[in-house]
Amino acid sequence: MNYFEEEHELDIVDDLFEYLDLDGPDKEQMYQLYGVFKKDMIDEPIFINNVQVVYDKKKSRHYLFKGKPVGFEHICTRESKHSKKRYFDPERTNKIHWIKPVVHFKEDARVRYFEREHHNGKNQQYYWLHEKDYVVIIREVTEKLQLVTAFKVDNLEKPRFNNWYNDYQK
Repeated sequence: MNYFEEEHELDIVDDLFEYLDLDGPDKEQMYQLYGVFKKDMIDEPIFINNVQVVYDKKKSRHYLFKGKPVGFEHICTRESKHSKKRYFDPERTNKIHWIKPVVHFKEDARVRYFEREHHNGKNQQYYWLHEKDYVVIIREVTEKLQLVTAFKVDNLEKPRFNNWYNDYQK
């Protein structure tokens, strides 16, 4: 590498913490996690085609995120397919700082961008950092864009995402 070349932001994405407990972040980690969310979604928000990406501002009632926005909770938790309850997901949470660069560098070859209609009829934008199996999902809500969630794509979901991406390319 040339000394004058800077590393690309997508080359250096890594987990925020060396360890996050399955029971949830400690107080210091929560402070740092919410700080990333606040910086990237509130103080210096994401814009796509001059439209600000918003998030669900309702107050969370989840015991770990009580009083914080539901949009933040959704980035840090995963819904159980059985109970429909949301559970803390350390792997998802540990990548909260990836959201902005993945969306920002949509044109980069490492990001597979595609759109699909959600079952509620709203269009969703998928920003899939393929080599790291990480996806950011943004929903078009009327004139606004809303961050729905972001997570690590597991091996069961990967074929489905590949199909959606390939269908979008046609």
